[in-house]
Formats: sequence, C-alpha cells, structure tokens
Amino acid sequence: MRRAAVLLVAALSAACATTRPAEAPLEAAVRIAELRCQCHLGVAARHLESGRAFSHNGADEFEAASVIKVAILTEAMAAVCDGSIDLAQRWTLTYDDKADGSGTLLLLDPGLNPTWNDLAILMIGPSDNTEANAWIERLGIERINARMTSLGFPHIRLLATLPAYSRRDEDPSPWKGLRLGSVTPDELAEWMARVARGELLDPESSRRIFAYLDKDPSRLRIARRFPPEALWAGKTGTMSGTRNDSGILRTKKGRFVLVMLTAQTKAVGFGPDHPSVLAIADLAKTIVDEWSRELPDIVQKPE
Repeated sequence: MRRAAVLLVAALSAACATTRPAEAPLEAAVRIAELRCQCHLGVAARHLESGRAFSHNGADEFEAASVIKVAILTEAMAAVCDGSIDLAQRWTLTYDDKADGSGTLLLLDPGLNPTWNDLAILMIGPSDNTEANAWIERLGIERINARMTSLGFPHIRLLATLPAYSRRDEDPSPWKGLRLGSVTPDELAEWMARVARGELLDPESSRRIFAYLDKDPSRLRIARRFPPEALWAGKTGTMSGTRNDSGILRTKKGRFVLVMLTAQTKAVGFGPDHPSVLAIADLAKTIVDEWSRELPDIVQKPE
C-alpha cells in the first residue's frame, strides 16, 4: 500500500510539472487510472458545445471487443437507408447460429423469430453475440470495413466473427488469440460525435443509431459515478485483458463524448468492480467535473 501511495503521489507531481495548467488535472487522473488498472489506457473526450477536447494515446490501436458492434450497426443503418434491408423482416434462430459469450439468445430455444430491428437492439444494449454474427453474415466483414473507411474511420475495423457456442469446450479455446476488432480512441470519439450531431450517414440514420445506443446501455463503467439525471448512451466491450466503454453523456452542461479503452491489464479482479472498470469510472468523473467547472448551463430551447 505504501509503495502504491508513493507511486500515486509521483504520478500527480509529474503530471502537474510537465503539462499545461488546464490539462494537468486530467493528465494526473490518467496516470492514476493507469496505475490502478495496470494497463495500457486510451482516452478521448470531447465537449460538443464548447469544442473542448482531451486525448491520451488517442491514435493507438486497441482491441475493440464488443465496441466494434458500432461498425456493424453503421453499415446496417446504411443498408436500411438505401432500402436494401427492412428492419421489420424476421430472422429465425437455430442452434448452430448461437454464439458463445454475452447474450440473451443463448438462453432461448431455436425457432425464435425476431425482427432485424430486434437483432440490432440486442446487439448493442445487451451486446448479444448471436445477433452480431447474424448481422455480420448478412452484411459481410469487407462491406462493413469499407463503409467505415469511406466515412473516415480507417482504424475502426471488424476482424472476425464470434466463436460458435457449439465450440465452447474446444481445446484450445476458440477465444484464445482472437482479435474481434480494432479501434482508436480518437476515431471512436469522432464517430460518437457525428452520431450526436446527426452527421453520421444522414440525420435520420444518426437518430436511429443514437436510439440504439440509448436503449439499454450499461452504466457500470463510464456512467457509474454520474447521477441518473445525467443521461448515458453508449457501447461497452469486454475480452481477456480488455475493459472498454464509449458513449455520449448528456448533462445540464451539455454533451460529453467519452471513450476509454484498456489493454493488457494486469490488475486482479472480476466483474463490475474490476480495477480497470473502477479506474474508467473515476477518470470519466474527473474529466466531466473539471470541464463543468467553467461551462455554463445549457438553456433548453422552447418546444
């Protein structure tokens, strides 16, 4: 404990001594977060109304884990926009369709007949892997990645499908060494900002995408320390050594885009109180609180 305390004090001192005064508290908070999670940490934060921005390892590529599902959602909504996909059409679940990992459909019987809109909802909120694979099969990895490149996100890449549930007992595990996707904090923050502004694809597609992010987001990471009136729309991702979160926080001070990605964490822990998760939560709170001190309240426009 004493050594950890010394390291935290040293991190604070180094950050305050080497950064501009306005950024010093944020850099210090990042260093503390890195010590807590013992990981490679990527951060990108923006306040959309004022234009404030902060980035730490923002151009580094990280394992996206389920955050890559935002790329799948983007291409899905582009297909809805051009009329090639009807969200009211139905898809039929089979046993072979079931993907390992997170999701609701693992618990349900084959023969279930959800709509493609249902698949999109479950892919983003509950982060269902079976739905993600259904969308990948329909759209194709190359098509999804081509769309992201065309939109100016060459480093947001889908790399694979998720392992089938039927392979869960294989040795070695199909999860071992799997790279599901890659993403940089800066590009993901820009994607979130365009969605929030209604500038991704077109206004209606942006609205649809935001609605999926806002449907049932986890508040256990970035949004953990904020009160319920601070609204959160976002997407998490988890794999071995990786705890990611990203999204848009709406407060009386405006809209904050917050992206936090971790890699190769060596901290010991499990579940919602993993050190990486707590580090993300505290860092997000620090950024929003520091910026909010100097930001005016947003006056709501009359309906």
